[in-house]
Order: sequence, then C-alpha cells, then structure tokens
Amino acid sequence: MDRRYENPPIEVTRIWQEMGAPTVRTLDFETRSLERLYTFRRRAEVSQFLEKHPFLVPLLLEAYSEFGNYFGPYPQVFLEVVTDPEAADDRQLFAFISTRLSPDEALDRLEQFDKSWWLSALDRAEGNLCIHVEFL
Repeated sequence: MDRRYENPPIEVTRIWQEMGAPTVRTLDFETRSLERLYTFRRRAEVSQFLEKHPFLVPLLLEAYSEFGNYFGPYPQVFLEVVTDPEAADDRQLFAFISTRLSPDEALDRLEQFDKSWWLSALDRAEGNLCIHVEFL
C-alpha cells in the first residue's frame, strides 16, 4: 500500500485548517473513514450510536493514531455499543484494542495511553466512549 494515501482525509483536513481554508466534512464521510480503521461489531448499532453522538467520530479518528504509539502500528480495534445491564437506556461505545500482549504488559500500555493522551481527551467523549484492551 502506498503510505501517502493511508489516511488522506485527516491529513488533508489538517492542512486546510492550518491554511485557514473552510472545511466541510460530512458524518457519512467520516464514518466511512472510521470503518477503514476500526471493525464495527453490530455495524448498524455502532453507526446509529455515532449518528446520535457525531462528536465521537473525529475523536475516534484521532484516537486510532494514538493507539499505534502503544500497541504497534495498525492495531486491530473493535467498536461495540455496550448496554449497562442495570440501566437499559445507559449505553456507551467501547473501543476494544485487540492484543496478543500479556495481560500485565497490555494493561501497562493502556495505562500509559491513558496518562499521555486519553485523560486529556476524555471530556470530548462526554461520557460516551470507553477504551479497553481485549486479549486474543
């Protein structure tokens, strides 16, 4: 794969913003970009959740590049809507980073990820996104 075209929408948008050019992106376009990076579990449910919470889409695009700093380039990450069994109307989107690392190593890296990026980005998720590891 030609690395110049790996994630052009994000890079092009960043350049336009730096130049001061107006940027118009549709949720559908961004969601398709997400599907190139993430595996949607129960696609329709994840897509509906993202439609209801569109502010998560750019956050997830940004998060994916951060995952690579701790879990290797191109980590496999699953998106899944999880419902609290005690409160059916309480739903969150989970990003499960799939790994073959030992549990101790994976949780250490997740903690490093949390401290270096996620805790400062957490408010943008508005309580609708949880990030965790999943073991193969």
